[in-house]
Amino acid sequence: MSDFSFPYIKYESGKTYQEWGHQHGEEFRQGIKELVEIRTELMLARNPALKRDLKNLALEQFSVSEAFSKDLADELRGISVGANLPLEDLVILNNYTDFRDIELPEEGCSTLHVARDKKTISGQTWDMHGTAKDYVSVIHVPKVENKPESLLFSLVGCVGMMGVNTSLNLIGVNNINTRNAKIGLIWPVLIRKVLEHTTLDEMRKTLLSSPVTSGHNYLLSSPEIGEHWEITPEVSEKVAAIEAGNTGEVFHTNHCLGEATLPIEMKESLSSTTFVRYDLLKEKIKKVNNAQEMKELLMDHDGYPKSICSHFQSGAQDPSMTCGGAVADFYDKYFSFWRGCPVYDQNFLEHNFNLEDGSFSKVN
Repeated sequence: MSDFSFPYIKYESGKTYQEWGHQHGEEFRQGIKELVEIRTELMLARNPALKRDLKNLALEQFSVSEAFSKDLADELRGISVGANLPLEDLVILNNYTDFRDIELPEEGCSTLHVARDKKTISGQTWDMHGTAKDYVSVIHVPKVENKPESLLFSLVGCVGMMGVNTSLNLIGVNNINTRNAKIGLIWPVLIRKVLEHTTLDEMRKTLLSSPVTSGHNYLLSSPEIGEHWEITPEVSEKVAAIEAGNTGEVFHTNHCLGEATLPIEMKESLSSTTFVRYDLLKEKIKKVNNAQEMKELLMDHDGYPKSICSHFQSGAQDPSMTCGGAVADFYDKYFSFWRGCPVYDQNFLEHNFNLEDGSFSKVN
């Protein structure tokens, strides 16, 4: 398998979505092929029944996503052509956890938002199956007409998993395990679509009206507001928030907090680390006052291996580990994305950006 060294994928201004996708797919063809093979094998190992109708199920999800955003469907088509892979393979790569009904926890993640006087910071870890770490990337999407420029934490072959735009709005995401998943949207398409808005109100409206496949918690944040939304095909609920003018902190791991979502939570599939990480965040987040302190918290190893920066891969129950993370400092306009862990990984890498004159500039 390949190590792509946390690539920074910068889409060219003036190109179409399909051209962006083709560039992405062609440049990272080998990695995309490897990741499709890994995720297909893992998915079918968890839910072998999917194999009977894999192509049709994948194309149904693509059809829902195309109706939701033709531009982003075109980008997926471009990746498919550039990588010389069938379109259904790209659906599996992008919508992997939702596709297999999230029968077991796979992507853990902790999302958090801190508001202080004259300082607001948001961030998250990204926990996935350990095989994904060598394929994580950052995508830089240019401004298109009235859609702001954005930066996204992603995987090669994926259109984006969390991100921030030049309007200073962020969307983060972490899994909750809920029942009644159904054919619906490829969730990375939702992430990208939400980031095309310039206000948090518009982002929230799109999030709440989207035809999702399965359950996730979404963090929506800006310099003024931070909100956690538990979104499922059946119900949506705001479970924590810091409103404009207030200070404090909100955070989420991988168990449901909402009165509406708790009854449909799959208790048997809960991550064994979710409550441990939640308690650690509850204890430590009050000490976070700037981006560096948030990064240190997201890389914290108290309670290792069941720590916030998690390295607990028992196999059946918790096949995930912290593969990276991101932090956004809205007031200093500083944004950091990283792969791996500076303590336990020899291949730790990061990309840092500033927002200057309305555009993201890379500083390392």
